[in-house]
Amino acid sequence: MSGEQGGDRLRPLEVGGMAGPHHGKRIAPGCEQGDPPRGSHVALVALAGQREHGGREPPQLVPDAGQGALAGRAQEVGQEPRIVRQPALALPLDELLGLPDDAERVAAVRRAIGPWPALRVDANGAWSADEAIAAIGRLRRHDLQLVEQPCRTLEEMAEVRRAVRVPLAADEPVANADDVRAAAAAGACDMVNVKLAPSGGFEAARATIAAARDNGLEPYLSSTLDGPWGIAAALQLAASERLSLACGLATLELFDAALARAIPAPRAGLLAVPQGPGLGISVDDHALAEVLVEEIHH
Repeated sequence: MSGEQGGDRLRPLEVGGMAGPHHGKRIAPGCEQGDPPRGSHVALVALAGQREHGGREPPQLVPDAGQGALAGRAQEVGQEPRIVRQPALALPLDELLGLPDDAERVAAVRRAIGPWPALRVDANGAWSADEAIAAIGRLRRHDLQLVEQPCRTLEEMAEVRRAVRVPLAADEPVANADDVRAAAAAGACDMVNVKLAPSGGFEAARATIAAARDNGLEPYLSSTLDGPWGIAAALQLAASERLSLACGLATLELFDAALARAIPAPRAGLLAVPQGPGLGISVDDHALAEVLVEEIHH
């Protein structure tokens, strides 16, 4: 996960777009980004998804790679991070890269977890094309599912993709559907990481997923450290679109506020899609008050 934390993102955000006791309240940064979609909108999208898939109900569990998000915190080669002992469908390693011994660190994680699950590495655009080609050559023997954002630009990624056999995923350069089409035209990636907030919301993210599929790219969703409403919306979208790649949505465990427990933690690498009205989650006043910065009176 990466991204610039500009001034607008650091300010508290108003919880709008929904009726109820939380309307007009401002919550601490990082607890939510943007307005959650209304329940009726989620229902319409779910219905559209059922129609596109022969009337079948969307799945109630979404495969998630974020369960191992803390595994990269093992700072010594040979140290076995306990979190990777939990089964997952993919394990992202963001913090092991960019150091002289990155290959040894990834090897240590592979030894700790055994031959399964798959590993993903995310360079967050830190490598040049030549550095990425060399690094992926060192790391590919550890059974990588994909390498996310090896270089900063799509042009560099296209150069890398022509030289390596490990699939590449684009992240920061593909915020919306037009970006995805540009990435496909450049031959820069095989997968795209779609995020609701940078895409512009629920429907825009859905259009980005559609653009990826139309252009032969495999989409998956991940979090921008969203609060429970954002994670719930992403889970509803992942389920309605039947995404096959593991998503990166299990980030609520990074927060210690009670608000973060509005959605159950993943089990066996799967996140349950909330089944209640609207987005499917309920946040009580006590949990909201814990992160309340200012209450706005209209």
